[in-house]
Amino acid sequence: MCFHSKLTQKASSIEQRFNAKMRQAEHYQAMEAINGFSHPKTPVIIHKDQTHIDLFEWGLIPHWAKDDSIQNNTLNARMETLAEKASFKQILQQRCLVISEGFYEWQQIGPSIKQKRKYLIHKVDQGLFAFGGLYSLWQDPISGILRPSYTIVTTEAEGFMREIHNTKCRMPVILNQDHEALWLNQAPFDQFKHLPEGMAASAV
Repeated sequence: MCFHSKLTQKASSIEQRFNAKMRQAEHYQAMEAINGFSHPKTPVIIHKDQTHIDLFEWGLIPHWAKDDSIQNNTLNARMETLAEKASFKQILQQRCLVISEGFYEWQQIGPSIKQKRKYLIHKVDQGLFAFGGLYSLWQDPISGILRPSYTIVTTEAEGFMREIHNTKCRMPVILNQDHEALWLNQAPFDQFKHLPEGMAASAV
């Protein structure tokens, strides 16, 4: 799964890498450790507007939700059950790129669940990349405020990710740069199951 990530690069570097302009760049916060359970706003590119970068909340709030209490359960979405889950089945076309520099995962190294080693998964060149995500636009029924949010799609782990995430054997959908447009333009989900070349893991 993917609940903790990293994004320390400047807004200008993100704009250059993704050839898109960041809206509300003054609100972007670079962070060494991003905790999904705090539901931060992080940079995404949605399929309807691929020339802009927006800040959406991590933790998807479906349009039908009465409140935002669901967010802790929608940080990730399993690729295999997207079409079955009420939170996701109506937004399969609402794709987004979730911009990142790395994510943290813990490897269990002993019989106790407390015996774990922390890793940062990143590109070999330390560059930016994108997760495959889905997004939703939810209007708070009390305040009337529109709150865009997203989830990161996950798939079965492969390669070194099976050795690191050795309990549930999951990994986020990590996109090659060449696959980013394919994701946004609705290519079938099963094209994005593989761990891209050029990824690495470092113990931290």
